[in-house]
Amino acid sequence: MSAKEKTEDEVMTDDKHSNISFEEMYINNRKLMMYTAMNILNNFADAEDCVSEAFMKAMKIFPKISGLERPKLTSLLVIIVRNAALDRYRKNQKVTACEAPDEEAGTVHFDSYPFESIYSGIRQLKDEYRDILTLRYVYGYSVTEIIGMLDISADNAYKRIQRAKAELGKILEEEVGHD
Repeated sequence: MSAKEKTEDEVMTDDKHSNISFEEMYINNRKLMMYTAMNILNNFADAEDCVSEAFMKAMKIFPKISGLERPKLTSLLVIIVRNAALDRYRKNQKVTACEAPDEEAGTVHFDSYPFESIYSGIRQLKDEYRDILTLRYVYGYSVTEIIGMLDISADNAYKRIQRAKAELGKILEEEVGHD
């Protein structure tokens, strides 16, 4: 029997066991992996990060896994992305748990001050305090996002926010006292 005369079953069997390219693996599995990550995280950006992370891990072991049957390969990739997503979920929960008390740690209620006073006060802060308050309250980034942008620890971010609020409160109190 020549190669052209293979039955459909033989072709499918060969297809299941043939080595797959990384690109084929990516194309065939990215949607399922994204779906898996989204079900855990409910956040598109975090899910995309987890899928990318999973493919990076798969790339490291690609020579070993490229010969797997397609269903086994897909299962392996789903396991990798599920674990990445669960790790991200746990990390996000730690940050959220710490964030709630610190958000209320400010001793000053800024609602009672005019916008111009607050803006002027923020401009008087040190750069690190001005930056973190601007990212958090002007641009609306979460503390998790700020941690990534500034490449600082969660504790450092929360402490900076707390200190920046306290410093801004002092500036506003002095400004009101001089008026």
